[in-house]
Amino acid sequence: MKRTVLLASTALATAALTTTSFAQSGNDGPRTAPPSLTGVGWHAHTITVDGVTHSVPKGSTAGLMFNDDKRTVTGHDGCNTIWGKAVVDVDRSTITFDSEYGATMIACYPPAHVDVIPSAGTYEARVTAHTLTLTGPNGHVITLRR
Repeated sequence: MKRTVLLASTALATAALTTTSFAQSGNDGPRTAPPSLTGVGWHAHTITVDGVTHSVPKGSTAGLMFNDDKRTVTGHDGCNTIWGKAVVDVDRSTITFDSEYGATMIACYPPAHVDVIPSAGTYEARVTAHTLTLTGPNGHVITLRR
């Protein structure tokens, strides 16, 4: 009798969990938390300036990382380390970059050097699971990947 009750309870619990998971998942698959913008190393993929898109050379170390607590951005242009102020507004999906950056001063040239430093101003920040697209003033677009 105890074994029958235990098996019946297990079957009911399994059915309840399966129904709950299926009801929550809908057509989009399991629900997951939205991807994070800050505290993630974003590697430069493409940069569009004046309507011309340039691919970042394979193996480049160019990229950005945002720290919301300190309101800063740090990164690498493929040759020099950079840092500056950047305010992330998650509610508006924007990042506002300051006009002044600090950087190391190693002389380097393309393709090692990638102009990943955003111009001053407010950029729209669109984040998907693996891609961050920054769209700024004058059509300047920086696409970065995790």
